[in-house]
Amino acid sequence: MSDGTHTVAPWLLPNGTLPTAEHGARVLLVLGKGGVGRTTITSLLAHGAHAAGLKVLVVAIDGKSSLHRLCPDGVDVKSVSAGSALEDYLLDQGFGAFARRLAQSGVIEVVGAAAPGIHDLVVLGKVKQFANAGQHDVVILDAPATGHATSMLSSVAGLLDIVEGGPIREQALDVERLLMNADRCGAVVVTTAETTPVNESIELISAIREVGVALAGAVVNAVEPDELLTGLSAKELSGLPSAVTDTIRAAIDRHEHSTADIKRFVDALELGVTQVVKLPTAELGRDHISDLAVAAFEESGS
Repeated sequence: MSDGTHTVAPWLLPNGTLPTAEHGARVLLVLGKGGVGRTTITSLLAHGAHAAGLKVLVVAIDGKSSLHRLCPDGVDVKSVSAGSALEDYLLDQGFGAFARRLAQSGVIEVVGAAAPGIHDLVVLGKVKQFANAGQHDVVILDAPATGHATSMLSSVAGLLDIVEGGPIREQALDVERLLMNADRCGAVVVTTAETTPVNESIELISAIREVGVALAGAVVNAVEPDELLTGLSAKELSGLPSAVTDTIRAAIDRHEHSTADIKRFVDALELGVTQVVKLPTAELGRDHISDLAVAAFEESGS
């Protein structure tokens, strides 16, 4: 991503080349605190990767209809729920009639709850299945909010500690191999330039590194475009009405705090960071996301 000195598109492999479906799709896990705009950044990445000529699949957990509206034409969007992923897993294991009866009765959710981590495993297993199907170059997962995301990533290791054999262990091993392969999988951490989201994002970065997933990039979303105000001279400010001056000074103060928060985020990452400007619109549309993607990745050379 971009910190003003270099830009790297996170769908690129660590060696700077484009992924290909025949070698297995590159998986991007879009992670961050609730409310920071993970879905917006997921669609932003989809636009960028699609513009680079890649076949892109976006995976939404428990259905986020806005992704269909925000992603460009030509990008596939699939919704996966823990229940449907568990049902598919049981079907794959040959329990067809049993799985259908469980799903119809609602018992399948109870089965998942009885095995800690199994829901997260089967969802990640579904992502792995998509990535290995040979139909897409990039698979982008709009992951759950920070707390659930970290437990999802750690659930694989937890299951491997308690399950000694059988298909569940094999599934966990396959998912772990995907997650730990920097050529196949990377996390994109999303935050806003505010103290609490940045604090949680820094904790998330530590958790991602502890699990062993590579960091592919980071985004500071919805950055207020206050930079123009900081260039006003004292003379220019003095000639304005006091109410206007107070508003401008508040914006300058907000900009200074945001800049400090962004610096903390960059220092924790040791990576380039893309800043996505906040647009003056009540609702983002596909064209808005396309414009933001061009601004974010136009220097990536991909």
